[in-house]
Amino acid sequence: MNNLKDKRIRLSNKIYPIFYGLSSDLIFFIAINTLFLTSVKGLTSSQINLITTIGVLVALVFYLLSHKIINRIGNIYSIRLGTFLLLISAILFTVSTNLIFFVLAEIFYEVGFVFKCVDQVVLNNNLIYQNKENDFIKIKIQATTIYSIATMIVTLIVGFLFNISPYLPMIICILICINNFIMAHFIYEVDLNNRELELKKKNKFNFNKIMIITILVYGLIYGTLVVCQPNDKLFIQYELQDFLKANTVTLVLSIILFLSRISRLVLNIAFGKIYDKFKYKTLYIIYFGLVTSVLLFIVGKLFFTNMYSSIMMAVGFIILLALRDPTENLLSDILLKNTDKEDQEKAILYFQFMRRLVVFMLSLLATIILLRYELIHLYFVFFILILLYIFMVIKLLSLLSNQNKLD
Repeated sequence: MNNLKDKRIRLSNKIYPIFYGLSSDLIFFIAINTLFLTSVKGLTSSQINLITTIGVLVALVFYLLSHKIINRIGNIYSIRLGTFLLLISAILFTVSTNLIFFVLAEIFYEVGFVFKCVDQVVLNNNLIYQNKENDFIKIKIQATTIYSIATMIVTLIVGFLFNISPYLPMIICILICINNFIMAHFIYEVDLNNRELELKKKNKFNFNKIMIITILVYGLIYGTLVVCQPNDKLFIQYELQDFLKANTVTLVLSIILFLSRISRLVLNIAFGKIYDKFKYKTLYIIYFGLVTSVLLFIVGKLFFTNMYSSIMMAVGFIILLALRDPTENLLSDILLKNTDKEDQEKAILYFQFMRRLVVFMLSLLATIILLRYELIHLYFVFFILILLYIFMVIKLLSLLSNQNKLD
């Protein structure tokens, strides 16, 4: 029986990077989301931000019930339900023509990830059972590397597919979602009682403070990355449209997206070595990368002409996208290492809740600002807010440093 359990755990851990890599977003759609929604579905930047805001708001309310639901159905069924909701979301984004259905698609998208996010807890529990909990960040890097490779390939071909038919990338996206739903049935979680798991875990010091600050820092940084990404693409798209034809804009955007995926892949590959050298101080690199990204958009718009401003914005976007996976991997590793097993599901939910809370607040802010002002004004506000994040970053690293000294 234990031999069968061990085989299922090994298989689950082996396919996890592939599963995570293909299910971390709506692949193909995410590469053309703003272009598809604006040029094909006729939505405005304000409507896109409104859809995101409503979807995240519903997800935030749903978080109040999610922990009880996940506890009742279990982590495995939660992952399966999450991949199914993402499939429904992809279908709705493809076929919808009414704003209400786009909002519904966004709600399924957000709630789907609420259920799916416990896949990290499943991986961590399996590794604890195998006495390999230190491999968590290594496997997460493998998973995000696969995601980077997949999205890099997508961005290389999506522009050409979009020009053939704007619906062709969406059809492929739906097929990938079906594949993810099938793969979710091969994910397995070890069934051990808390006491047995706790015997395998190291003692934690002061994990409550570290857990809270980690959740806050993740929400602020990753939430900002999420909100900036579609607005970055819109900003670049509008700049390119001032001096290029529509078909050329699509191809140039595809090239920029491809380069951003290369940077994401390169940083994923290099992240292990960077982390080994700087440890938790890697967070400083992530933070100042975010500051630089937003600053390039502001400087490019204010001080350069269309072509040169587009280049600077493209560099800013490339930096921004490269930061997403290291932010997720580093802070989720810190969180799970400093949280007892019985609290991990709830901790991961709070982790994702804080991210969505920041996304909701920033998307709402963006919607309000864009009703009267331009994107450049929005980026000034983003820049000021990001500068304030440094205090939370310093606080977290101080707590971790103090913990290491005591250990």
